[in-house]
Amino acid sequence: MTTNGKSWKSWQKISFRFFFLFLILSSVLCWDLTVYFTVVAVTQKERDLTSEYKPLAGTFHWLDTHIFHTGYDPKKHASFPQDNHFGEVFYLTLFLIAVLATVGWTVLDKRRPNYNRLFYWFNVYMRYTLAITILGYGLIKLIPVQMSYPHIVDMTIPYGEQGLFNVLWNFMGVSPGYMILTGASEILAALLLLFRRTVVLGCIFMIFILVNVTAMNWFYNVPVKMFSAQLLFYALFLVAPFAKQLFQFFFKGATTVITVKEYTFQTKWKRYLLTTLMIVVPLAIIVLLTIGDSKRYIHQAADARKEKIYDVTAFVAKDTLPPLTTDTLRWSRLALFVYGNYAVIYNMKNKLDWYQCDVDSIKKTFTLHDNPDKKKWKLFHYIYPSKNQLQLTGKWKGKDISVLLKSSSTDSIPLNHEKIKLITD
Repeated sequence: MTTNGKSWKSWQKISFRFFFLFLILSSVLCWDLTVYFTVVAVTQKERDLTSEYKPLAGTFHWLDTHIFHTGYDPKKHASFPQDNHFGEVFYLTLFLIAVLATVGWTVLDKRRPNYNRLFYWFNVYMRYTLAITILGYGLIKLIPVQMSYPHIVDMTIPYGEQGLFNVLWNFMGVSPGYMILTGASEILAALLLLFRRTVVLGCIFMIFILVNVTAMNWFYNVPVKMFSAQLLFYALFLVAPFAKQLFQFFFKGATTVITVKEYTFQTKWKRYLLTTLMIVVPLAIIVLLTIGDSKRYIHQAADARKEKIYDVTAFVAKDTLPPLTTDTLRWSRLALFVYGNYAVIYNMKNKLDWYQCDVDSIKKTFTLHDNPDKKKWKLFHYIYPSKNQLQLTGKWKGKDISVLLKSSSTDSIPLNHEKIKLITD
């Protein structure tokens, strides 16, 4: 797509109209997530994003029933555009709207020779949208909180029993240095996009990064495949106007000059307002996310220090139960304070049951629950008979039990102590 004063060809005008509409509509998700991550960073409280998209559920259900036929059911499927039925209908709906609006726009605006000015400002908008979105993801890697160091439970799950998602998350989390490097790369690419003189370099760098990110999401089954592909598409769209010059430079060894006609506002207050927004918005988001992610990192480190895992040394339900793998009542292990307030019970086949754990240090009780029905909550009284021992008494599967547990040290896990060595022999 050119940005000189010549008339565009019909296919250029039609394609621009479509991409303008589709990318503008899809970019709403980028800003929604940016606001979400910023608010969470400031408040340190999660919030439900599905409530924002719930009003679309009825319309999406009608469209899917009559047009798309993906099987979307708002009664069963979450109302948020990830790799799910809602996400399929979300992107298909945006595509349909863009196609229909492009047809209408083409009919009503036949004689316009080009969209040079609109194309320029649209590219500025897309540059900032992509840059600010990636800045958020880069910061939570630079301050290594996106993939935290594997929790004590992750360390005990056999490799073959972990899903692809967990394998990737633990692979990244176990090496904070590598995560920091990837975060710094994302931030650098994003910052390059913010300046006119470095936009082409930023696009190329961003494409390399997003190809890797998208590949990881697809091949490790991370449920943001469509969103990462959306961001990669943004980067490809931004670099497309320079494709000819880049091809000549990289593949023909020719000297080439990349020039872009710039547009600006005539009135001073509009120029000052635009400049202020283009500086303040990215800077404010960087500052807020940095403060919030730093707090989150401190909280994660504090939670990790509180984690405990215990081996069951005696399990009494009327009689002392031997450690048989066929026993469906007995436990083999108990992990406490995982992810801050979770308890994990290992059965005799090392299958895991996760519960939220409420601690009452005055009454000396643990309350385990995984549903809102308080009648099904598990209440255990606890004491510490000795420094490394924990004893629980309460009801489990309708039986009165007493469990004696011994603290298991994480010092025996080699992964926690391995050092990076330049010379390995």
